[in-house]
This record gives sequence, structure tokens and C-alpha cells, in this order.
Amino acid sequence: MKSSEIARLAGCTVRTLRHYHAIGLLPEPPRGENGYRDYGAEDLARLLRVKRLASLGFSLDRIGEVIEQMDAHPPDNAGAGASDALDELDRELELQIERLQEQRRTIALLKSERLDPDLPVRFAQVVRTLIDYKECAITSGEREALLITGHLYTESDTAELERVMEKIHQLGLFGEMKAMSDRFDKLPADTPREELDQLVEEALDMIGPFIDCLDSANWEDVTNPEDIELERFVDELMRKGLNPAQLYAEDRLEEEMKSRILARKEGQRSHVLKSDPLL
Repeated sequence: MKSSEIARLAGCTVRTLRHYHAIGLLPEPPRGENGYRDYGAEDLARLLRVKRLASLGFSLDRIGEVIEQMDAHPPDNAGAGASDALDELDRELELQIERLQEQRRTIALLKSERLDPDLPVRFAQVVRTLIDYKECAITSGEREALLITGHLYTESDTAELERVMEKIHQLGLFGEMKAMSDRFDKLPADTPREELDQLVEEALDMIGPFIDCLDSANWEDVTNPEDIELERFVDELMRKGLNPAQLYAEDRLEEEMKSRILARKEGQRSHVLKSDPLL
């Protein structure tokens, strides 16, 4: 038989046949006088075995070994040689099913809550809340920043965001937060420095009630070079399009928040040192 003939009988392509030869799953048959491969019944039987085991879920890397194990037993009991391999495959398939079921649950959640599938679920839930409270669409730059942030954020970072959003909800501050955000967004480029400082102070007063929700570890300087680079990209995207007054206000607010959060950490540490007689 020629390559095209055996491929047709086995229900595969000549390209697949050549691949099986290349990785050693099928031995090279003798070639005829014309130089073409000349396949026989044994080659067809081997090809059908490979196809069958592949359809069960065995990887091509594993199939050759499974066939050897089966061939080591009498022909009328070849299945005994595949017992361990089938057990292993069954466990792998069980794990695959669990992963697929988890994927389906995630997809259902993404659809029901209108979450961004590009983001980790917990982070996407917080982002959805933020977008809903802002009552306006985010820009392409903001979305790109969120994509990078979602990759950068740890579980601790996301938990911090969840605590903050819960606290804002408890205190009913969403309206005030939106109004403050709108004031920042509408700052003219030539806003006097005194007005900017006053606006930052007002923002800090509003943030004060939930500053205890923020984990100081998430506000310490990043040292990992890759994280530094990612944060630089996020900062670049978030600052894109801001005028000088907005940039100044954003920087001042972030600096003051970081200062207060880290100062709180030092205060807590000092309290522990004073209260523990062994220290």
C-alpha cells in the first residue's frame, strides 16, 4: 500500500502518518523500487492501534510505551499489560473533568455578573463594582492598566480592594467618592496649587474611615525588577492624558496615603514593643 492508501484506510491524513514516523510511533516500512514506502497489513494494524489509543486520551509520547506493555503479554491477554496505563489515564481524565467543570463554573460567573474575562475573577468583581459606581465607561488606557494590574496583583492585593469596597459600601460613601473623582477629572490645568492641596486634604479626610482596611505590606516599595517594570507600565497608562494639575493632585494623594499607611504600621510596631516586657 502507498501512504495515501493506508492513510485512507486508517482514517487519517498522510501528514499525520509522516508525523507518526518522525516521532517513532510507526516504524519505517520498506521502500519499493520506485522509492515510495510500501505498507503492509502489520503497518495498518499498528496505525490503527495508535489511533485507538490516541482517541482514548493517551498522549502520543505515552502511546509507544503502552503498546510495548501490551505486546509483552500474550495476544489473548494484551489488555492486562495496559491496566496500569489505563488507571493512570483515568486519573488524568478525572482531573481534566474537574478542571473543565471549574472552567464552566467560572464562565457562568463571568456571564451572570458581566465580568471582564481578561481579568482574574475576584479582581474583575471589584473592577465591575468600581465601574458601576463611577457610572461611566473606562478608557482604553484604563482598561490596559487594569489588564496589567490584574496580572500584577496578588491575592493579598485583591483582598485589600475587597475590604475597601465593602467599607465604602457600609459607610454609603460611593456617591461622595464619585463626586470627588469627578472633581479630580475636571481639574483645569492651571488650577492654583493651594486649591489642589485643599482638594487632596478633602480626599484624605474622605479616605480616612477605611484606611485601616489597607495592608501596609501592599504599600511598601517594590523591589522585584519585573514588578517595578509592570508598575511603571500601569502608572504610564493611568497618567496618560492627565494635565499638570491632575498629575500633581494624584501624586500628592498617593504620597500622603502611603505615608499615613506606613506611619500606622510603625505606630502599631511601637505599641507592641512597649507593651511586651520581653522586647
